[in-house]
Amino acid sequence: MKYFFIILLLITHFNPTIFPQQMKTAFINGKVFTVNDKQPYAEVVVVEDGLIKFVGSTNKANKYIDDRTEVVDLQGKLMLPGFIDSHLHFTSGGYYLLGINLRPALSKEEFVFILKDYVKDKEGRWITGGRWDHELWQDKSLPTKELIDSITPSTPVFVSRIDGHMGLANSKALELAGITSETPNPAGGLIVKDTETGEPTGILKDNAMDLVYDIIPDKSIEENIEAALRSLEEARKLGITSIHDITQTDEQEAYNEIENMGELTCRIYSILPINTYDEIVRTGITAGNDEGLIKRGGLK
Repeated sequence: MKYFFIILLLITHFNPTIFPQQMKTAFINGKVFTVNDKQPYAEVVVVEDGLIKFVGSTNKANKYIDDRTEVVDLQGKLMLPGFIDSHLHFTSGGYYLLGINLRPALSKEEFVFILKDYVKDKEGRWITGGRWDHELWQDKSLPTKELIDSITPSTPVFVSRIDGHMGLANSKALELAGITSETPNPAGGLIVKDTETGEPTGILKDNAMDLVYDIIPDKSIEENIEAALRSLEEARKLGITSIHDITQTDEQEAYNEIENMGELTCRIYSILPINTYDEIVRTGITAGNDEGLIKRGGLK
């Protein structure tokens, strides 16, 4: 079987951590898609000091290639410009990638097995994430806190379903959130309760999820940096070189720190929460401010 590979290229500024300064690289013998109607395909791309210096044919590329040029033979493979993700929550995605993944669980037993393995060295720390889907299980009934209490007696757990409209809290999380049989349903939410005992089963739907989310400690700058770096790693794998991010204030600080560290490998168009409008005005932030690879844009 003949394998077909796509090589992805950053279309403007390469991050110096990927292409060190004073370095020249020539990608030759490729099928380069240029996104230029007048020259839709080329054979060679030459990059020098983080900038594209040449895109064209092999015979015209020779003057750009010398003894300090690293030559990469594409062997006829396709090279594409970097992709732009036009709407995402970048740091949240990093937390998801770092957190527990219950999506592979195809039964309640597998659900418990994955969770038990994940929490064994995280006693006392909040466990979030999940993305479980009970519709994939043979027993399609919703999980309950009793399913996981024995393996998480002192570790608060709140793991969401794949659609994000419900989550499972263990008894520790319910205790910390003050959710009991007497707790009323919030507007737009539902605390699922046992029909016989009236006790919460651990399943919270829609706005009821905020009863737990609101007590989970805010992430530290160090944690946000770790999550953003994990998302950057994933973006590089997928050839994503620019993003439109729904950015929270503390996440913006993390991006700035990562750029100062020289590890920001993706351009960020930052869309700020509209409910922070007063703070944005007070601090003099305006749309279009360029700060290296970070650009402030609209409101959401």
